[in-house]
Amino acid sequence: LVLITFDQWRGDWCDPEAPIVDLPNIFGLARDGWSARCYASSPQCVPARLGWTTGLPASRFGVTTHRNIDVPPDVPSIVRELRDAGWWTELVGKSHLTAHVKGRDLRDESRRMCDLGFERVLEIAGPRGLRHVECALTDAWRDAGVFDAQRADLERRYGGGREPESWAVRPTILPLELYPDIWLRHRAEERLAALPSDRPWLLWISFVGPHEPFDTPPPWAGRHQDADLPPATTEPRWFGRLPRRSSARQSRARWDRLTTDAIAACRRDYADQLQLLDDQIGHLVAAIDRREDADRTAIAITADHGELLGDGGLLYKGTFLEGAVRVPWIYRPSLAEGRDAPLRTTAPIEITPLLRRCFDALAASPTQTDVRSWAVPEEPVVCEFGDELMLVSGDRKLVTRRGRPDWATDLATDPTERRNVITDDRWTWWTDAAWRALRRRGRLEWKRRRRSDWRLEDLEDVA
Repeated sequence: LVLITFDQWRGDWCDPEAPIVDLPNIFGLARDGWSARCYASSPQCVPARLGWTTGLPASRFGVTTHRNIDVPPDVPSIVRELRDAGWWTELVGKSHLTAHVKGRDLRDESRRMCDLGFERVLEIAGPRGLRHVECALTDAWRDAGVFDAQRADLERRYGGGREPESWAVRPTILPLELYPDIWLRHRAEERLAALPSDRPWLLWISFVGPHEPFDTPPPWAGRHQDADLPPATTEPRWFGRLPRRSSARQSRARWDRLTTDAIAACRRDYADQLQLLDDQIGHLVAAIDRREDADRTAIAITADHGELLGDGGLLYKGTFLEGAVRVPWIYRPSLAEGRDAPLRTTAPIEITPLLRRCFDALAASPTQTDVRSWAVPEEPVVCEFGDELMLVSGDRKLVTRRGRPDWATDLATDPTERRNVITDDRWTWWTDAAWRALRRRGRLEWKRRRRSDWRLEDLEDVA
């Protein structure tokens, strides 16, 4: 299995059924496999990735927001279970299972990553973490004489906090071969050439894009300068009527300097970066096809969370709006598994239990996996953030805070989430019997979260 993950790729900008950007390599994989309407388990990186690795809600470990943590090496791990079943397991890219704090060298964490189940790791930090974390990529920057200039560029962007400079669009100063996602692709190709062919293996390729900075290099930069991209949705009027502590209301208050022109520029750069990443997928598929076990190799693609791209007047993530919580899921089975007509799942599926089912199936039978068994949704989807929960069942979404309903939308009739149906007398579905049960579940989830099995102490917020 080649598991390819991205940081901050929103699901509706990777939908082969309703394409926004031309992504021939990714959509080609979808034509040979299965795509789904998939949801993140958290709209922030650290809890989302902790869920991926453990196969459990991150709140079980007291982590519901983006914080600097060192994941204990003895937590449950679906990667470790795969390794213990006889698989060779590798990671190339970002895991964010250790704290990206100043002075940290990610290579010093190899023992922890081995205990979590990885036989071999080549890890780098995300774009913001690369301001102060050491890894093989920062060594490559030093060797090329661009380290100081790149660190200074990142500091100009992010050193002043949430300022227009941090979302300004300008091409990277890095040479193309040292742009993080291109450098990662080359390292992943090297590992694909070296992996064993006499035993099952997992190569987890974890790209750091399309996370900001908005700095796509040529020849991709500017491709969508005149493209007819969908505009960002404006701020819903119901934001201002939310409780003061609602994450959506608090997030909107932090983006008062974001302009319409800046949003449009970010969306164009994001589209450019998606095509850069799609081209890297093309190179990787070609490298897989050169292996003697190519007909036994499956490919899965997903992301930790989405990117708001100006929807609701917001950038980045950290709310339950669709742009932040929808993620891609594309799975191309191996030829040995068989490739029938493309499979499309429209019911909502949550990424954490989906990956758990995927890895469980591979560990049980690496040569005879029925992908259709993974496509059965576990409703409702549950997404966590701070003291809030999002429940999605069908096209209906409910957000609760501390077990109490906060806002709800009907995605079938209102896909851009302009109406909060809790305050709209014309919409009463959230009070019917099924949703009363979900609301009870939300209260139970909140109580369970307050009794976490493992709670990290002295957590430091990530900038």
